[in-house]
Amino acid sequence: MPRHIRFPQTKRDRTVKAQLVALNERLEAMEQRHCLLRRTVEALGRENGVSVGSPCSHCEKSYMLIKNGHMYCPHCGHRRTM
Repeated sequence: MPRHIRFPQTKRDRTVKAQLVALNERLEAMEQRHCLLRRTVEALGRENGVSVGSPCSHCEKSYMLIKNGHMYCPHCGHRRTM
């Protein structure tokens, strides 16, 4: 039966490990908030007859909003018909 050999961890190793754990916790919290916001935006869009499209090809800083056969970017104002 193989034995696992444990090497002593340096202070730097412990610090890096703690930083990675904290970073992972922050990432998981952000992903959860992102899902909440996405669901909320989608529901608001449905209530108002607006769909969320793909990222704006003009500025890439917002998703296109789709309504009545038209797409527009709320960030830069770029518009196009579907």
